[in-house]
Amino acid sequence: MKRIVLLLLVAACGGTYQAPPPVASIALPDGSQLKPYDLTKPGKARPQGMAEAAGRVYVTLSNQRDTDTGPVNAGPGFLAAFTPSDGNVTLIDLGGGDGLQCQNPGFVRASADGYLYSPCSGNFSGTDRARAIVEVDPLANVVTRRAAIPNGRVPNGVAVTRTRIWTGDAFTTTVFSIDRTTLAADPTPPVPVDCAKTVFNYVADVMTIGGDVYALCGSNNSGELYRLDPDTGAVKAHVTVGPNPTELAGLDDGRIAVVNAGDSTISLVTPSGGTLTAQKVITLSHADALQDVRAFGHILFTVASSTNTAQRIDLDAQGGPKVVAEANFGLNSGPYNILPLDDTQAIVSNRGTNTIAAANWVTVK
Repeated sequence: MKRIVLLLLVAACGGTYQAPPPVASIALPDGSQLKPYDLTKPGKARPQGMAEAAGRVYVTLSNQRDTDTGPVNAGPGFLAAFTPSDGNVTLIDLGGGDGLQCQNPGFVRASADGYLYSPCSGNFSGTDRARAIVEVDPLANVVTRRAAIPNGRVPNGVAVTRTRIWTGDAFTTTVFSIDRTTLAADPTPPVPVDCAKTVFNYVADVMTIGGDVYALCGSNNSGELYRLDPDTGAVKAHVTVGPNPTELAGLDDGRIAVVNAGDSTISLVTPSGGTLTAQKVITLSHADALQDVRAFGHILFTVASSTNTAQRIDLDAQGGPKVVAEANFGLNSGPYNILPLDDTQAIVSNRGTNTIAAANWVTVK
């Protein structure tokens, strides 16, 4: 909301909003700072999702350590709050008194009334009690409430409406809701949001855009974007996008951008009445493992984890959408999320190097 007000004021004055420059890199807390369950086996921050609230940026810290069989949760989940221009970090423990109220938070989103919501996936067994959606007051930097997740489900993505919190189930191609007043999961069956597959499919994300809830189903060879009623979850429309879509973003003109990791493309989806139409508008030939997309006006920002890069894309470029600049964050940085600060400056969460880094853009000829 604050950004919208700023943009309106800037537009009225005939200027372009420019955020204070971010510091080049912010090292995130790790080890003993993240309250490891075993002091001899501490975790790394492993930052993931980012959101803005109350004048600061919040990033989820999954707090994991690497093993021969993959990452494991070394301690409770955290949010790290910081101001990009100074880099000072405040930790918010999401794990509660026993450290088990939230593990492995991935996404974080701000609601229209100013609260933050983060889904905690736990150990992905679907039975552990560390699975939850936690509510955080960014003015006090404390957890205010917690919603438990029914057994057999692992939350992925989060969309907050006036009365409900919607999330996807990482185990199935369904979404379900939680009552914002009682924090009880809806007892009715989850809403199917399926997509064609030959190997795997899952719910990549759930997001509130323009008053509706959008759910993105991704598979190894396809993808489907669903538009849902925010109160009932009834399917209003759906459309096929590219293979293995990973993320979506709403534009200020009502369109939705979707990044397709399977073929390194971006689809633009246009809602019109009761229908959705999709068109692939650009192929990012030098990006691999597209992980996130954000919009600032008609500028898109993407990150690609395998190539350790971010892209700045002008949708209004002469001749059609075009990558106008790219940033490289270094070998094994593993950028996971990107957050534009204005139409030029952006920061990324580097899961590999446990840092927040400013994009140092290089113009693409």
